[in-house]
Amino acid sequence: MKILAFNGSARKIGNSMKLLTEAVRGATDAGAEVSIVQLYEMNFKGCRSCFGCKRLSPLYGKGCIQKDDFTPVMQEMLNVDAWIFASPIYMGHTSSSLSALLERFHFSHLNYDSHEKMVSRDYPSIFLYSMNGNSDFMHKNGIEHACQYDAFLMEEAFGSCEWMIANSTLQFEDYSKYHTAAVPVEKKTQFSSIQFPKDLQRAYDLGKNLVSKISYEQ
Repeated sequence: MKILAFNGSARKIGNSMKLLTEAVRGATDAGAEVSIVQLYEMNFKGCRSCFGCKRLSPLYGKGCIQKDDFTPVMQEMLNVDAWIFASPIYMGHTSSSLSALLERFHFSHLNYDSHEKMVSRDYPSIFLYSMNGNSDFMHKNGIEHACQYDAFLMEEAFGSCEWMIANSTLQFEDYSKYHTAAVPVEKKTQFSSIQFPKDLQRAYDLGKNLVSKISYEQ
């Protein structure tokens, strides 16, 4: 069993990557082979609305027709069994790199002829989100709904999808080096020291459970 894991953060040792690492460890412990893709190292953009993927041509059903760094990755996504996506919440949603991936990959596999999936088998997936805001901010601004919609899109076109959000994460190791006077650093640090290990465990469990879904859905 093979899984592709995507880090949608520019940071390779940030909160999103920490969650992703634990999910990967869970999947590996369950017997899967996992490869990690760093999206911010790739040169690609989102959907250009060219509708090339919907034209009456031999290319129909073969994915996005744009040619860039994402092209071989998109093919590799169909050669594995499941996916893990990790991203910080930027401006209420996923990072621009992960959003670009989802635009390209989802729309090019969205069936305009029927409600049937265009892929020949299911690809279960999980989303791992990290955000600076606390739970009140998350609920008030509908962050959960945005995350739920990501999961809906994946389930619509590819297979089952689970997700989690780690909120109130720490953005810096030393807040004194930045203009952050409005941030309750002491309270935030204390909360994170208790909650983030639990979030890492949740990510591990999701990764481990993803492997069982591969066995069930194939």
